[in-house]
Amino acid sequence: MADRRFELEPALRAAVAERVGESRFGLWFGDGVRLGVDGDALTVGVPNRFFRDWIRGKYVSDLEAAGSSVAGRRLRVDFEIADELEPGVGEVAPAPSEGPPPDDRRRSPALPIPSSPSTPADRPAPPVDRPRARRGRPLRRLDEFVPGPGSRLALAACAEMADALGSGFNPLVVHGGIGLGKTHLLEGIAERISRTHPGARVVHQTAEAFTNGFLEAMRSASLNAFRSRYRTADVLIIDDVHFLAAKRATQDEFQHTFDALVSSGSAVVLASDQHPRLIPRLTDELATRLLGGMVVKLEAPDPATRRAILKAKAAARGVTLPDAVAEYIAEHLRASVRELEGALNSVLAHASLTGKRLDLALARASLRDTIRHTAQAVALKDIERAVCSTFDLAPDALKSDSRSRAVTHPRMLAMFLARKHTGAAYSEIGRYFGGRNHSTVISAEKKVRSWLEDEARQSLLAGFETMADVLAAVERSLGT
Repeated sequence: MADRRFELEPALRAAVAERVGESRFGLWFGDGVRLGVDGDALTVGVPNRFFRDWIRGKYVSDLEAAGSSVAGRRLRVDFEIADELEPGVGEVAPAPSEGPPPDDRRRSPALPIPSSPSTPADRPAPPVDRPRARRGRPLRRLDEFVPGPGSRLALAACAEMADALGSGFNPLVVHGGIGLGKTHLLEGIAERISRTHPGARVVHQTAEAFTNGFLEAMRSASLNAFRSRYRTADVLIIDDVHFLAAKRATQDEFQHTFDALVSSGSAVVLASDQHPRLIPRLTDELATRLLGGMVVKLEAPDPATRRAILKAKAAARGVTLPDAVAEYIAEHLRASVRELEGALNSVLAHASLTGKRLDLALARASLRDTIRHTAQAVALKDIERAVCSTFDLAPDALKSDSRSRAVTHPRMLAMFLARKHTGAAYSEIGRYFGGRNHSTVISAEKKVRSWLEDEARQSLLAGFETMADVLAAVERSLGT
């Protein structure tokens, strides 16, 4: 049954968008936020504490005004927080800041304010100190990033970091799988800062470049110059910070650099393929420091986002991508944005070189080998079929509302396997298995992991001795 609290949600969303503007509304009140009325309260459902604190600190008056205009009476604003944390991992969210204005507390004294008398509007921005891979093409922009449910928070955090230069939270750590857009977001931060904060010194490097520079500085006895380069930055952006794993001396050097920058009010932005707590052989001292600001995860894009990404990238090349082609690519390539872009490039190249019409037939012909070799071998329907077969369940049992243990435990297992073997996002998995939300999938993943970690515990699923036996049986059915 639908939650009656959210009957007025369309009207509330329109009223809030009118007050805060479409851009801010898209960032802070997108798919992950619900608006409803419960008695004398305007209920705001948010994905995590960071959203709650930010909205509460910036938009409560707009929410109150919108609620009054829609409901015809004054409403207080209440927040509901969905548990979106990774199993066993806490993501730190800042409380609304108090005291002096943020710029007075956190910004480096050497950083000039844009449009001040000492910084003319036409003064060229200083070049960004960036890796060699960025040279030869412009930095990508934040407004070119196509957000979805699994990336909206990361984009909002990056935009805030670029605009406020760490005054709201510091550091910012973006983590997620390969090819999901972490480097794009870091480039976008560097590009926006160099454009909107003329005079700011942005050091944008990879962790490998930092490591190589440190080793060369020790070899050539030039540590002072190396440290000056990094520790005098107004903004330090480091990609692939997981590269520091197991490099104790480099980690110590980076930690001292981090401490020097944060204590002087400079902003630090990092990207990694894993949460800081999960990076192997990262010192506790450094991991703890990385958790002191905002840690946000990039999820694999859902189908609608994949289609939007393809259309946006095609439009950037002056091409209108047919819906059928976008649907075909998005359906078969799910793991990363990089794969999507590669497939699109292949299709457009075939159309250009052969002079053929850009349509579904061309897409199928040009991507035949790509899909055979790179597409996920396991689909959600395959997971469902294997689990139902293993536990002798009806075909639609996992999508039902049944709360019987004979159904709920296999359903949790199916959700765990879907995360393990497909590129599907939490929200996509939840929708497939009966229209459930992403929190349910995260909880299921956590529960199955706990079963696996307790090797001595008997499986809660009848007919198998351990959860490892259960997984082995289902994965044999999948052929993995």
